[in-house]
Amino acid sequence: MLVQTSQQKRDDGTDESRSTTRTPTSALYGALDTRNDVGSTSPASSHLSSRDGDRCRNACYWLAVPEHVLTDLIHIFFDKVQAWLPLLHRPRFFDRYIKNGVFDKRSPQSFSDTESMLLCGMFALAARHSLNPWFQDIPAPDRGKSFADDASRYYEMPRPPDQGPTLEYLQGCILLAYYQYSSGPSHRAWILAGVCVRLAYDLNLCNMDEQQQQQDNWEDSKDWSYLEEQRRAFWLVWEVDTFGSVMSRRPSSINRSMMAVRLPVSDAAWFVDRPVKSPVIDPRPSEAWKILLESPNQDERAWFLVANLLMSVASEFAADRHTCQRDKDELVDAITCFSLIISQRFNLETLEFSSPSNDAARHNWVIGTHLMLICARATIQASFTTQRPGMLSLPRHLSRIFYQWNPEYITSSSPFLACCLLSDRAYPSEETLQAPDTPYHSSEMVNLVLSHYASVWKLASVLLDLRASLIRRDHPSAGASFEQRFALYFPSRVSPGRYSNHKDEESALMRGSVGEGTKGDNRVLGENGSGRVELRQLSQPSGELEAAEVTMVELSNVPSRELSKFVHLDGQSDWNTRLSLDYVDDDTQQFDYLQL
Repeated sequence: MLVQTSQQKRDDGTDESRSTTRTPTSALYGALDTRNDVGSTSPASSHLSSRDGDRCRNACYWLAVPEHVLTDLIHIFFDKVQAWLPLLHRPRFFDRYIKNGVFDKRSPQSFSDTESMLLCGMFALAARHSLNPWFQDIPAPDRGKSFADDASRYYEMPRPPDQGPTLEYLQGCILLAYYQYSSGPSHRAWILAGVCVRLAYDLNLCNMDEQQQQQDNWEDSKDWSYLEEQRRAFWLVWEVDTFGSVMSRRPSSINRSMMAVRLPVSDAAWFVDRPVKSPVIDPRPSEAWKILLESPNQDERAWFLVANLLMSVASEFAADRHTCQRDKDELVDAITCFSLIISQRFNLETLEFSSPSNDAARHNWVIGTHLMLICARATIQASFTTQRPGMLSLPRHLSRIFYQWNPEYITSSSPFLACCLLSDRAYPSEETLQAPDTPYHSSEMVNLVLSHYASVWKLASVLLDLRASLIRRDHPSAGASFEQRFALYFPSRVSPGRYSNHKDEESALMRGSVGEGTKGDNRVLGENGSGRVELRQLSQPSGELEAAEVTMVELSNVPSRELSKFVHLDGQSDWNTRLSLDYVDDDTQQFDYLQL
């Protein structure tokens, strides 16, 4: 995050952290909750309009919270939330906001709107994990609501017309969007995710590495560290955009064919500003699955993002956006190859069940990668492949994952992963609706894991109710709006036609060439860099994913030297005026998107 003053100037020529602002906190410092020991009114309040003053009186909850509680929330954020939302550079943040081990609340007028929005977003996501007596009468999933309300009001505060977007502002919007989605998909979450995408585009994050693909020898590690901060912001925007689109079966806002962004590296390397070479993601499934094979970047989150990308492509297929048979075969082969690689490098049976607490994030990213592969396979099976007897069922896959998932780590993983637990209910058809129900014991395991999530995340509570409703085959009481947000689990009211006459067409998945820089940056070397790895035909016919599943399970414990007998790998180849979120809800029928 919090790029230093020089970096903020680099973003838009404005030193926002030092600019004079009209923050809600600066207007009512003396009217805070009696638990706050500050009793004087800020002089800045006299310069505010009555309208701003009215708004301010409702937006200062976080300044009423004692400093030691806010300090605790900051530590919780970096211990629990950063593990699945790796957005902020911890050392730089602590240098800026922690003095003598305590959060430096300072005077309220010294915080800009952007800083306040970001801080409140952090507190909103972290509060659910706090055991501090300050929150003792509030259920865990609701402890962040007041902070989130403050963050929303800071978001709605007008910005100077000549002030462009900054990375820090985008980071605040990202935190708020993730909070909204973790409370359950909603219209305001969808809109906030779109705002994040537009800000990322405005900051040129989507192709930030297009001109730097050959620049791997960094003379200034600080420069690399600031660029890595931007990459992390982009990938989190991509994740929330993808999540919202998959859940609602709508087009995503980010065009992956135009992305030129390196995959993020580990927090451990980033926090000490140690550059690590990382590839630019290739949007083609046939290339994406092998992008990390010989990369110096072996961070578990990078592998997870590749799995997430393959799952998102499968989701597009299911929505009939790409139906050419060649595209389908390419995707199935890519997921099969990626599954084989993951089973070797991150085998569930060898995953450490008990490990130091600082390894919880790595553990959860491995689990998340396996869950994403389950989602991808479930989507493909439901969309364009034929069921085969003897295949390993999705409940069986989930059981293997649950067995290796440390229960203490579940609530520290991304709440979005909870949606993967309903993979067997995704993309329903007449055949799946009439199929036998999931075995009772598997259903109970899913409910128990969702209950772990629900102890801190409202999204999981919604999913528990949704799952029960789908099993009963009735419609949720929320009605059409609910089905719209969770369209993934409801049959389409109008089934789009299948373009079977396109089977022999040239691939529509990725027309156009990838730049030579990308090709050079993403070349795959052989084991230990000694040579290229050759790609041949998979042992099963192209397009038959289900037949490969049993083989994949059997191969999970095969030594690497024996893997070549089964599969051969080929190395060739005007935003300043924002709409108040209070007026954006699920019942909004007439909405002017140009207001954003």
